[in-house]
Amino acid sequence: MIISVVFAVNGRPAFGAGGSAEFVSPRATAGELPAQRAGVRRWYSVRIEAAPPGGVLELLVDGAVVATSPAPRSGTGAVVFAWQATQNGEFEIALRANGAPFGTSVHQRIYGGDGPPGSMIVIPTGVFVMGSNRDGGDEAPEHRVMLSTYVIDRYEVTVGEFRDFVRALHWRTNAEENASPFNKIWSIDAVGSRFDHPVRWVSWYDAEAYCRWVGKRLPTEAEWERAARGVDALRYPWGRDFDAAAVSVGDTAPVGFNARNRAVDGMFDAAGNVWEWVQDWYRPDTYAAGDVTDPQGPQKADQKVIRGGSFTNLPEELRTTRRIKVDASASAGDVGFRCAISQLR
Repeated sequence: MIISVVFAVNGRPAFGAGGSAEFVSPRATAGELPAQRAGVRRWYSVRIEAAPPGGVLELLVDGAVVATSPAPRSGTGAVVFAWQATQNGEFEIALRANGAPFGTSVHQRIYGGDGPPGSMIVIPTGVFVMGSNRDGGDEAPEHRVMLSTYVIDRYEVTVGEFRDFVRALHWRTNAEENASPFNKIWSIDAVGSRFDHPVRWVSWYDAEAYCRWVGKRLPTEAEWERAARGVDALRYPWGRDFDAAAVSVGDTAPVGFNARNRAVDGMFDAAGNVWEWVQDWYRPDTYAAGDVTDPQGPQKADQKVIRGGSFTNLPEELRTTRRIKVDASASAGDVGFRCAISQLR
């Protein structure tokens, strides 16, 4: 008897009303299904051939039954199951017919279980050590910074979120105004399943305008570093040593995709994915003032600061203390941003 089980998966990412198009996977009989976000109900459309007629089909996730359905009367047809994951992980999706394994299982990566795009984390009032004497240069000297309570985006702003802003304001980015080629503007990623990747090819002015539009602002350099390294002066968001498995290489990843690239307080992708614009103007001697409270950076300078490194960088550039200067009107394929607010709303 020929047995064929062909999976397809449909699910709408949590981008809000008017957000991106649905994810629709290609059919798959083995291997991995496209990654999906936790907390989003998804439907597994299963094409069945030669199933036991009149039986019961069960959808299993890591061996546990999560949904059931009668088998097609003829033994051949389509069956749809619904399942909603609530946490990150690698899951095996399989079928069982009348209690026996049926067909070939597939694997799926679920990510973003800490919250949807646009969700935020609270960083409480406190002191942390900013900068690095070990690495010197514009990262020295180490100094104590007191920050008032603030809230910062859990993830980098996504392509889908930025598209809503562009549509609402008919916004044209600096790159578009400067007539950059198509592959050097933000909308190159506004296709297919890349709506939950970080937006890029945006200038500081574009990022600042988006944050204002959603009632937020860009984080200060000090706020970004505190959220990235915590109060224990960590060299990388996850700890003191580099972890190659925690970062994306060669291309951006969906925001929050890698559960290992999570700072202690819950901020994702502070090392890699894309560099991030912050509020501050850049000066090499900013830290010379020593211990400070709620620093806002220089009043004026020639360039802005970006933080965090990107998918193009080596570990040295992914440190929590690394500072880079860039023209505020410039944009690049490895620079994005996240937002913050000064207090809970």
